[in-house]
Amino acid sequence: MCLFRTSVVIAVFAATSSATFAHESGDEGRHESVPKLYDAHGRLVGVVVDAPMGNVSDGGVIMNIKGAPVFVGFARIKTPDESQSACDLKWSGVTPSYSGRGCTGTPYIPYALGPLRPAVIERKGAKAVLRVAKDEPSQSISVGSRDYSGDCGDFVSGVTEVEWLIGESLDLTDAYPEPLHIGHSESLGGNR
Repeated sequence: MCLFRTSVVIAVFAATSSATFAHESGDEGRHESVPKLYDAHGRLVGVVVDAPMGNVSDGGVIMNIKGAPVFVGFARIKTPDESQSACDLKWSGVTPSYSGRGCTGTPYIPYALGPLRPAVIERKGAKAVLRVAKDEPSQSISVGSRDYSGDCGDFVSGVTEVEWLIGESLDLTDAYPEPLHIGHSESLGGNR
């Protein structure tokens, strides 16, 4: 299946290059291909966008979470030998801080990526939950630990940091199961 998707992606990149060249040369009849993210069931998640400050994800989609625009990142899945998959992706992004030590207690959002509503992706095993900030300013909060992409780091007691409180949550693995995949469709309503 991965080989098939790779072949399709190569063919689409070739077609995209041709469409871009044709567009630049004045052929307005062609349309560029738009990369889109699909879940494990082949359902469309959204249009792929570059990751702001790309250090926590390879890319993402913009989701509307109860009226708030939120960047939701993804990254390549690592194989057991720590190499990265060529095709399979998982939800990945800013990870939360916690009120307690050992990444326990109330989760908070330590920082924002770009201008959209601040959010984190909290992973517990295979489950990924998107946590979105309340529509209010960040505040000084006593934090006990922070998740560093699966490695929990405890803070010295009494550390106060400026963080956002969580308002909404979306279980990403229920709504859009992993592995995720990128496919293409024509920008004017084509299929995957």
